[in-house]
Amino acid sequence: MTESRKLNLFAWAIFFYLVMTIFHKAFVAIGMLLFAVLAFYTSKQSYKEVFKDKKHIFLVSLVLSFIASVIFSDAGSLNKIKYYLPPLFLAASFYQYGPKITDKWIKKIIFWFLTLTAISSVVGILTVIFDYNILKLKVDTYYRNKGAFLGIMYYSYTNAIICIISVAALVHYKKFSKYINYKLLIISLVCNLVGLYFTLTRGAVLAFVAGLPFVFYYTNKRIFTALLLLGAALASLVAYIIFAQPNLRFYRFRPGSGSDSQRIVMFKSAAYMYLNKPVLGYGLYNYKKGCQEIQEKYDLKPRFCAYHSHNQYLDAFALAGTFGGLSFLLFFGSWFFTYLTGYRDIYLFSLPGLATFLAICMTDTPFYMSSVVSIIFVLYGMLYVKRENT
Repeated sequence: MTESRKLNLFAWAIFFYLVMTIFHKAFVAIGMLLFAVLAFYTSKQSYKEVFKDKKHIFLVSLVLSFIASVIFSDAGSLNKIKYYLPPLFLAASFYQYGPKITDKWIKKIIFWFLTLTAISSVVGILTVIFDYNILKLKVDTYYRNKGAFLGIMYYSYTNAIICIISVAALVHYKKFSKYINYKLLIISLVCNLVGLYFTLTRGAVLAFVAGLPFVFYYTNKRIFTALLLLGAALASLVAYIIFAQPNLRFYRFRPGSGSDSQRIVMFKSAAYMYLNKPVLGYGLYNYKKGCQEIQEKYDLKPRFCAYHSHNQYLDAFALAGTFGGLSFLLFFGSWFFTYLTGYRDIYLFSLPGLATFLAICMTDTPFYMSSVVSIIFVLYGMLYVKRENT
């Protein structure tokens, strides 16, 4: 295969893995397949260079811990491992082919990414208002915006990451003007922000707010500090409403929320699950069964268990034990530290994106959501692209 065809394969892999996921989550599989094919054309030297990075070693440890949790506990499911495998291939591919991808391909990927997310949000908003999905041509009376397509905006954690990246790209537009249409960026951002509001998903909105200070981390420390303090004040207010039960309410934050009590008991259950099996945990994607056992054993109330604890950090420790939990913290912690202690132009938007993801992990388990993983691991791959103006 010629070098130009390899570059086209790399571009198409990103296009399907990231962009077309917005249309349907099944396209993630196509992107994964293309990355797997590209892996055969990626040199051993590229893999060696990537594996010199501690972050990648931590990622491998995370995957192995999850696999071991299922094998040795004889419980759980390896199905969700598929979301963790692509970066093992794509990081080296990004290292080798990323610097050579054409500006034309970058602009095409960004154009369709922004366009499809905007359409998804708009149709989702109309669905909430009129109880009818104009793309699916069917009545939908669900009170939240789940997006126009099939799951990409579900609860809108994906949308929160897209919004914060778009805000960063807008604030630092001069750095990226050769790749992004200014009007499209604004239209897409407005549509997605309104769509984010109509998801009525508190965790996604709070995660977006948590990412805002990091938009200014490299360029204006005063604004960064001020927004960080405002975010902390908002988080304190939310905690006050949840635990002190005052007669305050805004958005979906209100005293006596059944959702809050359910989340808290699931958090407690996950903590007890870790203490009960601290080495390798209960097995990946095996939270519900373990949660039910723990709530009975320790009489935790209200009795409520879902398929995950709604906290990625607790999930990692509960399901994969100390090895999985520490690997998770080391992988994302070292990645976050890389942003905080260094600078490249892409960090201007990828740092807020990662900060928003890490905030999402406090209230949900996004590694079971293909659309979230697609964005996060493309950002991860971009760490290894040594390209001018990146």
